[in-house]
Amino acid sequence: MYASRETAWCSCAGCGIEAELPGDETAGVDVPCPDCTTPMNEMWSWDDAA
Repeated sequence: MYASRETAWCSCAGCGIEAELPGDETAGVDVPCPDCTTPMNEMWSWDDAA
């Protein structure tokens, strides 16, 4: 699951794919990997600059 941030950089433990996801849309949700359907893991997140 992801923290409530604006952007999250995620990776898949199953196949190793990495993706930048919108944190506000994925917060509190397990996002499946588009390649192997394993849940993506958040590596880090950040807020956009004001």
